[in-house]
Amino acid sequence: MPVRGFTLIELMIVVAILAIVAAIALPAYNGYIDASRRGALMSSISTIEVFEEDFRLRTGAYAAGNWDVAGGDTTISDAIGWQPDGDDGNVYAVVLGGGGYQVTGTDESGTVVCVQFPAKEPC
Repeated sequence: MPVRGFTLIELMIVVAILAIVAAIALPAYNGYIDASRRGALMSSISTIEVFEEDFRLRTGAYAAGNWDVAGGDTTISDAIGWQPDGDDGNVYAVVLGGGGYQVTGTDESGTVVCVQFPAKEPC
C-alpha cells in the first residue's frame, strides 16, 4: 500500500510561497486602506467647503471652529450648520487666515488630511 501525504520539503515550499504572497499583498492592502481613509476625510472636507461658502455668502466672512464629538466641541456645526454623516470618530478643525481658511481632518487611526481654501492647496 503506497504512503500518501506531503513531505517536509513540499510543506516548506508551500509556506515560503505563502510568505512571499503575504509580503507583497499586505503593503498593497494597507495602501488601499489608507487611500480610503483619506477619501472619506476629503469627502467631508469638500462638504465643509460648501457650507463655508454658503456661510460666507450670508455673513460676508468665513467661520472657524471644530467638530470633535469625543471632546464635546461642535463649534463648526453651530456656526455653519454642518456635521458629519455619522459618529465615525473623525475630528475636523477649521482655521481662518490669509483671506481664506484651512480645514484639517483627522480620523481615529491618525490619518490626517489638510486642505487650504479657496486655493484648494494641501497644507
